[in-house]
Amino acid sequence: MLRFFENGLFHQANGNGDLKTAIGELIRLAADSAQSTSASLYLLDPNQAVLKPLATLGLPEQYVQACGDVHIGDQCCGRAVQQRKPWIVSDMLEDPLFASAKKAAQVSPIRAAFSVPVIDEKGDCLGSLGCHYDHPHVPDKADIERNEIWASMIAHVISRYSRQANAQTAAVLQNAQRMQQDELS
Repeated sequence: MLRFFENGLFHQANGNGDLKTAIGELIRLAADSAQSTSASLYLLDPNQAVLKPLATLGLPEQYVQACGDVHIGDQCCGRAVQQRKPWIVSDMLEDPLFASAKKAAQVSPIRAAFSVPVIDEKGDCLGSLGCHYDHPHVPDKADIERNEIWASMIAHVISRYSRQANAQTAAVLQNAQRMQQDELS
């Protein structure tokens, strides 16, 4: 099941569904290409310096809740964002760098994951795309490279959506200013 979170990062993402459809399909393709039944897209909330879930595919709710908001440099996706490179946690119950979210693995069947940063064409890191496994797992180079491509496509979709939303906001503001000037004339 693909689940979207309404966390304010994309307050307009629940509009016509185009963004959700595009991102949801890319997340699904990333999971499929990495032979994973679950995946996630966490986006950076720059005001709090944390990653928040925008969408998950097949991840148990208890896992997502136990992971919570992910600080940059923490867990798999936070390290991928901090280092701006793929990050692997082959066994969440054993990896000392996953200690802060070990409970997530203990309360769910998720045991391994790898994440790649989602970086836009300007070089800004928008978040992290992750694939998750119910057994200890190390992805091969091809899995990581494919997910880097999916992450680039996700960044493109997000950037395009943001530009469109900004253009629409600018048009509304221009109209409001014109109406105000007409009233003053």
